[in-house]
Amino acid sequence: MIHKLKNIGLAAAMLFSTVSFFSSCGNTTPEDVDYLFDFHTQYAPTYNHPLVPDSVDLYVDYTTGLALKGRIKFYWEVLKSTLAEKVKNYYAIKGQQISHEAGDVEELLKGVRNYENPDLKGALKRIVNGNVEAVLITDGELADPSEPFMKEAFKTWLMKGHDVFIMSEAYYEGGKTGAKKNMFYFLFYDAKVDKNLCEYVKKRAKLSHYPKIKKLNLSITPSVSGSHGGHSDPNSYVQAMVTRKGDMEIQEWSTEWADKIEKFIINAKDSWGEPMENGAVLVDGLQLDRNSIAGMRITSVKTKVYNINSEYADYYEKRRAEEPVDSVIEPDEVENFIIFNEKAFERNSFMQLFFDKRHFDDSCLNGKPFNYFKICFYITGLEENLERYRAQLEFDDIYKKGYKNVSVFESVKQTIEDKDFSEFLASNPIYTIYVKALPK
Repeated sequence: MIHKLKNIGLAAAMLFSTVSFFSSCGNTTPEDVDYLFDFHTQYAPTYNHPLVPDSVDLYVDYTTGLALKGRIKFYWEVLKSTLAEKVKNYYAIKGQQISHEAGDVEELLKGVRNYENPDLKGALKRIVNGNVEAVLITDGELADPSEPFMKEAFKTWLMKGHDVFIMSEAYYEGGKTGAKKNMFYFLFYDAKVDKNLCEYVKKRAKLSHYPKIKKLNLSITPSVSGSHGGHSDPNSYVQAMVTRKGDMEIQEWSTEWADKIEKFIINAKDSWGEPMENGAVLVDGLQLDRNSIAGMRITSVKTKVYNINSEYADYYEKRRAEEPVDSVIEPDEVENFIIFNEKAFERNSFMQLFFDKRHFDDSCLNGKPFNYFKICFYITGLEENLERYRAQLEFDDIYKKGYKNVSVFESVKQTIEDKDFSEFLASNPIYTIYVKALPK
């Protein structure tokens, strides 16, 4: 009995010693990036409302414009059949009634007849409170030609992390002497999703063949292009393997800090043998389309770096153990580590990075056997750029000759000017680089 107690005591002591070891080694990190993309989607706010893949709802306003066959060329020639191949659920907006209708989508669209006073607000509410991509086809006309009736729907959808692509096709109601109107095709989609609805329509409908179709991407996900296979171009001395997915990329560095990074990047010399002011460029090749976000122009960007050694290690272990992961994390921001090249951005919209040579602080490199940190790009300056889209969003008021219906235009305008929306844009990264590096 005494012998058994001794063995139990020894086992307990060994267990306590093991637990103490792992507790004291809080910076022990995973050896692979297998869960890093999941880590990103788990904690990025713009991924909190995922959409059901391969499911599209179509809402059709039964309006005069659609009933006048041949007036809207793009719709009748290509968009109708394009949507028919993709749509899972068809909803007819017949006045104040919204009904789900079964049958062949193309045949249903051929049978559109005019109904007055459509419940567009109800249709929009259904779309933005749902969890699938959707299309709304409408002439955008309600009784009040100045009511921004789409504003709350736009704001709700965008602040869930999604996007709205707006196409408009001009036509005359009542012949050339009648009211000049627009038929609107609103695509509610998510730019972060591969093979999303917008990509499908642009490609399948051969949108480039219809230059008269006006377009506006109401988006929180600006276009970031990479010159090196779609992703950034890290300095060759870090010997990085790079993988991009949507609004993030993972860089796996395989070179030593002292031998390569410090010598040839941080303390790089020019062709005359003189130290370069900021060292050599660390990351190049990312270019931002400044006009690709919500009818505004991006004027300035900043970066923040976060140490995620312990956060990723904790997430990794819980995923492997099939345990619930933390719902919220607060990684430490790392200052004086990496800087953003504002001059390159002003000159040609490149998002270029250097190490902060003058104030370099490498205290975040405390992981073993690897270090993990992320570099987030944030918008810090915007200017409204919506006037260029006014003509495609406004149309003749059929109730008051000589006046314009500004409902759609004001809906977009008031969305991008909304304080909550502006704060949301400023607080969420437009692009994130995750780095796995060797220990210091």
